[in-house]
Amino acid sequence: MKKFFIITLFSIFLVSSTFAETTIKRIAIAKDIVNKEPVGVATSFYNPDKLYCFTEVKTDKYPTKIVHIWLYNDNIIAEVPLDVKSSSWRTFSSKTIYRNWKGNWKVEIYSEEGKLIDSISFKITDKP
Repeated sequence: MKKFFIITLFSIFLVSSTFAETTIKRIAIAKDIVNKEPVGVATSFYNPDKLYCFTEVKTDKYPTKIVHIWLYNDNIIAEVPLDVKSSSWRTFSSKTIYRNWKGNWKVEIYSEEGKLIDSISFKITDKP
């Protein structure tokens, strides 16, 4: 009986960890973060000095990590690992934007296991 109980507990643990999921509840590109919230959210920016990728994460596996991959015209510019310390977690990364970096941008968010879980695209323009 004890053996059956241990096998059952192990099976439940194995199944629950197999279906552990990390998802993105909110994602935004913003000019600033104030009180853990994005400010100046948009999809197009005129000559920003710095931008932030705000991410609200939901997970049933924590602590864990996510990675923000910043892409400019499909080229990786930065990879930023971020800790997720509870089932509902807000976090962000930032990127300094040089004046000649006009065009199409994207931030891809990956789980600790390397799975693409969300992305957001935006533009940097030379005209307001």
